[in-house]
Amino acid sequence: MRRRFPALVIAGALALALVGCSANTEAAGPASDTITIVDHTGNEVAIPADIQRVAIDEIPLASTYVAYQEGSAPYLVGMSDAVVRSLEDTVVADIAPEILDVDSGYYDNGELNVESLLNLDPDVVFYNANNTGHAELFAAAGIPAVGFSTSGDPTTVYQDWLRLLEDVFQEPGKMDEVIARGTEMIDAAAARTEGLADDAEQSVLIIFNYSSGTLRVAGETPFFGYYWLETINADNAAVGAQGGLAAVTAEQVLAWDPDVILIGGSGQAGITPEQMLSNTVDGLDLSALRAVQEGRVFSNDLGMWSWFTPNPDAPLIADWLGKVLYPSRFDDVDLIAETRDYYQDVYGVELSRDQADSIYQGLFADE
Repeated sequence: MRRRFPALVIAGALALALVGCSANTEAAGPASDTITIVDHTGNEVAIPADIQRVAIDEIPLASTYVAYQEGSAPYLVGMSDAVVRSLEDTVVADIAPEILDVDSGYYDNGELNVESLLNLDPDVVFYNANNTGHAELFAAAGIPAVGFSTSGDPTTVYQDWLRLLEDVFQEPGKMDEVIARGTEMIDAAAARTEGLADDAEQSVLIIFNYSSGTLRVAGETPFFGYYWLETINADNAAVGAQGGLAAVTAEQVLAWDPDVILIGGSGQAGITPEQMLSNTVDGLDLSALRAVQEGRVFSNDLGMWSWFTPNPDAPLIADWLGKVLYPSRFDDVDLIAETRDYYQDVYGVELSRDQADSIYQGLFADE
């Protein structure tokens, strides 16, 4: 049976950086106007001690930010237009509608305009730690910038983001219960799939996006989809596909013939299970696949964010994957009740049963 690799082994460098992040947060003094933290680039960053204005550049941090702020989006003054538009279809927009009203004008045709960002007078900007180009622009403009890593296992990356937010806002331990709960839920889901015979492990193809005739799937390179399949003990059907987001042909998919197809969150994937099952996807005929013929094509409407990328819904994603891939091992999991309870405790929002059910596109309505 294929061995699963612990997240701390796979993303060891990131974990070490985070240890440093927590251990090296230090105030410049009781009366200081700044503090110094270590972000996910490993660099020391001086930021205001009293943060009142936050901009988020490029990274899908907004839903985790709302989770950290217990169901609201205080201090947030700017995000890219693409992120704001994507948030319109998420539950986070219902939880914290003010997040849709932030300024998005500091991007011109998708390009960062630092002068426009300066007009927002941000105390700090949160950015993708991998984007060194933007980091240099922020430094040149004198804007304190904190890098958040988007690399590694999405079952823990959102936790890393929460910990770094603790450092930024000088609230050590604030997310202890949320992180402990999430870890317990994900570990419990993973434990349910241990001991599977090799021929019982499901062959799964994760489709992230279909656009302009190009199909992108979770390849064999460690990336978000890769880690999710490792967590739930499933085989990646995309054998030989290189890259975390691998461009593949219909002929390759037909040759792989997966047991199950999982499609990225509604609205962002450019393709739905209904279209695939009815063979109405323009330019893509996958009707010969066993997964299509047996109706084993699944997706979800957006919860807090697209579910295969880092976001604080991760503990629910683990059980959703378990229920669609190994239903007999998860038949006692009431995912609708679990989702309502999780949203109440973590985000401070009371979902109706219909709202919770809609996230799963009615898949568990009869349970």
